[in-house]
Amino acid sequence: MYAAMKLPSPIAANPIGLRLKLEMKKRGITSGELAKRADVKTSFIYDVISGKSANPSTIKLARVATALRVDLAWLAGSAAIPRTEAAMSENYVAIRRIMVESSAGGALVSSEEPGEFCHFRESWIRDHLHATASDLRLLSVRGDSMEPTLCHNDIILIDTTRKTPSPPGIFVLFDGFGLTPKRLEYIDRPMRLRVISDNPQYSTYERGIEEISIIGRVAWFAREM
Repeated sequence: MYAAMKLPSPIAANPIGLRLKLEMKKRGITSGELAKRADVKTSFIYDVISGKSANPSTIKLARVATALRVDLAWLAGSAAIPRTEAAMSENYVAIRRIMVESSAGGALVSSEEPGEFCHFRESWIRDHLHATASDLRLLSVRGDSMEPTLCHNDIILIDTTRKTPSPPGIFVLFDGFGLTPKRLEYIDRPMRLRVISDNPQYSTYERGIEEISIIGRVAWFAREM
């Protein structure tokens, strides 16, 4: 007598692809439309749905989840029950993304464009960052002045209420040309600051505190592998 062979369920084989396909079907949205909304390549959507990408980028998948208004944990297959838009509004908060690219050389500053948000769990912001969502902003890093701490294309979360470099730390500055992350610390004279790039190829310099416009302290960052 032969025992029946138990085949793996399609959901176990590719939970992300199946859930993504389900949400797209529910909303009547194509792969191309979703890719545009999530700011990812259409090939990324195709690869996730087909199962070709078994371990997709968390950052890109988070953009897709935000575009679909579903919980990232559910989309990634780690939650049994889908989280709807109503559920997200109770447990997640939207953080506005500043649509300007920071760099050591300074990038031109643009305004915060409506509709550019990423969602974070409210309890994590409150308990881990000890912050309020309305005070936080997201920014993409450009340049290598803070390597190896912060690299090109890293996403940083800025607490705009924390503008005093005591204790020292990494802050986002407006230098007259653009936004740039730098390490700040007070020197012996309290009205002056030392501005430090973690990359030794860039020089450390000093400025009077009134000469520096501090946007906020960097509280968190994410890096795409």
